[in-house]
Amino acid sequence: MTARRKYGFRKLLALLLCALVIVCPATAPAKEKVVIGKSGYPVPRFVSLAKDTVNVRTGPDRQYPIKWIFKRRGLPVKVVAEYGEWRKFIDSEGATGWIWGSLVSSRRTVLILDQNLALYEKPDRESDVTVVAEGGVIGELLECESGWCRLDIQGFKGWTRQDSLWGTLEGEELD
Repeated sequence: MTARRKYGFRKLLALLLCALVIVCPATAPAKEKVVIGKSGYPVPRFVSLAKDTVNVRTGPDRQYPIKWIFKRRGLPVKVVAEYGEWRKFIDSEGATGWIWGSLVSSRRTVLILDQNLALYEKPDRESDVTVVAEGGVIGELLECESGWCRLDIQGFKGWTRQDSLWGTLEGEELD
């Protein structure tokens, strides 16, 4: 290929890239694709641990070895796959494993990510603070709207920003 042809190809490529930028403007990142699993429930979804002790296995059967054991009832986990009665999940630290379906509950809980997280009377940082929760506390998820979620933490209720919590899908609305 001659130098002249090489230059012409680069110029054409640059023009095509410019045209793509004009014709295909940047869009917001796509939300996570949700499908209906064999259980009839959406995947991904959040659930909570139904028992105080939950074995996490390397695969979807009792023949698979136990990776670790959860010892915290109510902890939220994200179901990302289903195989029969087994649920593959991701936890708040990014670890994955398989749990027998009867060991999870549809009760929605969230894990507080931020230290000393304020919960407000209304979904507005200018409203009164109802309680301050420490990082790692689990609260019951009551509702979410417009990036805010209302929680119940041992009887104390309040609103906080959704991105301060583990246990909701991005942009999820819940009532």
